[in-house]
Amino acid sequence: MRKNSKLAALESKVDHLETELTYIHTLLVKCGFPEGIQTLKTTAEELISEMAVE
Repeated sequence: MRKNSKLAALESKVDHLETELTYIHTLLVKCGFPEGIQTLKTTAEELISEMAVE
């Protein structure tokens, strides 16, 4: 694969990932996570911490 082809493939993957991330963020906000992905990450970290204490 030539450099231009590799670059185009990577750019396409980045575009796809950005689209998916935006979609997941939007879904999370609609499901009650006020800051979307960030709120989910914080919640998951708190749950993991609580599980470690028990």
